[in-house]
Formats: sequence, structure tokens, C-alpha cells
Amino acid sequence: MKYLVLTAFLTGTSAVNAADFNPPLEGLITGYIRPATAAFAETASGLPDAVSTLCTAGTEAPAGAFQKVFSDTVRDFSRIQFLRFGPLLDDDRLSRLSFRPDPRARAQRQIRKLYASKDPSVLSAQSLGKKSVAVQSLTALELIAFDTDTTVTLGLSGEDRDYTCGYALAIAANVAEIAEAAAADWADPDGYGLQLLSAGPENDRYRSGKEALESVYNALATGVTIAKDQDIIPALGKSEDKAKPRRFPFSRSGNSVVYLTGELNGIQDALLSMDLKPLMAPADQWTLDTLGFEFTNAGNYLAALETPLRKTFAEGGNYNRVAALSITLSSIQELMTDGVAGALGLAGGFNALDGD
Repeated sequence: MKYLVLTAFLTGTSAVNAADFNPPLEGLITGYIRPATAAFAETASGLPDAVSTLCTAGTEAPAGAFQKVFSDTVRDFSRIQFLRFGPLLDDDRLSRLSFRPDPRARAQRQIRKLYASKDPSVLSAQSLGKKSVAVQSLTALELIAFDTDTTVTLGLSGEDRDYTCGYALAIAANVAEIAEAAAADWADPDGYGLQLLSAGPENDRYRSGKEALESVYNALATGVTIAKDQDIIPALGKSEDKAKPRRFPFSRSGNSVVYLTGELNGIQDALLSMDLKPLMAPADQWTLDTLGFEFTNAGNYLAALETPLRKTFAEGGNYNRVAALSITLSSIQELMTDGVAGALGLAGGFNALDGD
């Protein structure tokens, strides 16, 4: 299905000239995107060895090591997944890294078919990368490496052990390759970063620096909407007794809080890297301060959660904390779309996200 997000930015008056929009863009590229994508690539590069070690030994110690590398990879991925422009969208990289939301369990069904036929094409990263995005991502690795109670099962004895290990190794290598390619594209001085910074009549994508900043800022604001509408509200359900904690991102591996924390921290750090205050009238700068306060509140709610949420969501006030987090994200949405964007005179857009 198509997941549609309407981000309505109010257009306000601003003394900012078009030429003044490059500094925040350059700050975002050099201060956040390049180091964050490089960090993800570095962490993901350890996945193949972690899988190989676990499948060779199959003992408790490497299981813990694999679990940590997987968790760190999820964390670093969550810090960049909201950058829905440029290199992360090229070659469908974002969907190939994480196929979610998946409310109809399409990935599980497709993976069952692979196992039924022991499809050999998923045993190498090269051929796996040409298959459905649902079977080649971190979310697919989570499905085959963890049990429903968040326990690592990869490498344990069983009739499918060798096939699972080969498939997991191919996924790990595929993820590492995609992460490296995205980081390299952002690091390229003549790549997409230059396109953002060279807006004008000769630029096929961005006719002005303001248009480039609007596109980038829209992606960050949309990231907050996705965090609330895709990652939190489905798990809350209609009430506490109808909650669905398995709908949290990466709940099967026990990494829901890791993902949500990285997701929000990433958006906040990206905003900070842009240093938007100099572009705003003094009377409007309070919106950024209040935004920072609300991000801190969101982080406090996440830090207070008992994990893994798949097991603990009904305990210790976790549900109420997440419900409060959802309200806080609504405040962040309003501050970003009405307050900050309005003060900067940015116009918003209509985003269509593939939520199959």
C-alpha cells in the first residue's frame, strides 16, 4: 500500500536571501550525513564476520557477539533511514536495507517459499541483491536469525542450519555492500552533495538553494511523522489491552528501543548540524529551543522503557510512556512544520512513501 504523508509547512516572512541557504545544507552534509553514513557502513561491515563466526561455532559466546553487531547495525541504520533523498534512494537501497512496515507479513511468506524450495539464489550476495527487497534486508536477517522470543537461533543445529547460515551470510554481505555504496556516494565531492549545494538554473533538480533546503527539511519532518505513524501508533493499538508490541520496529531481535532512539537522535542531530538559528528572526528562534526541549522529553521516555518491548510492553508503565512519546512526537511535528519551517519561509510538500 502507499503510505502518504502530508507535511504542510506554513510560509512565513524571512529576511533570508536565496544565497544564504547553502550554509545549513553544507552543515548537514559534512556535519551529519557523511559521518553518519560512514559509521553505518563501518558497523555493517562487521556483520558478515559475525554471522560466519556464529555459524562456525554455534556456541553462546559468538551468539552474544552477533547480537551486539546486529544491534549496533540497526542503531546506525536508524540514524540515517530518514534521509529519503539522494544515495539512500538510488537502486532502491533504503527498501533493500529494511523492508518495513510489513503489516501483512509479506517477508515471512516469501522467506517460507525460499525455504520450501531451498532456493540457491539467496546464498550469494550478488544474486540475492536481485531478488525481492523483502528477502534481502536487515529485517529479513532478523526473521531468520532470531526466534519470536528475541533469542538468537542462527547457528543452532537443525535440518535448515546450513541453508540458514548461507542465507544469513549473503544478507549480511549484501547489507554491508549497500551501506558502503551509500556512504561512498555521499562522500563523493562531485556526487549528490554537490547537487544540493549548486542549485540554480543549470541544476536539473534544484532551481534554488531554498528549494534544496525545503526538500531536505521536508525529509526530516517526514521522518518524525514516520516515527509516530509507522513505528509507534500501530504498536499502541486502540487501547492498552489491544496493544501489538510486535509491530514495533525490530522487536523480534529486541532492538525496538535501540531503533526508535537512534531514529529520533538522528533527526535531532541532523537538525543541529544545519545551525538554522542565524537564518531566523530573533523573535522566532524560540521554536528551535522548544524543539530541542521536546526531543529531550522524547529521549527520556525511551530511556525509561524496560526492554525488550515484545516481552515487557504490558509491564511497569511502558505502554503509558510510549503513549506519552507519541504525544511528544505530535508536538515535534507541529514545531517543525508550523514553527521552524514557517519562520524560515519554507514551503512543504506531499510525500508518497512505499509502505508495502
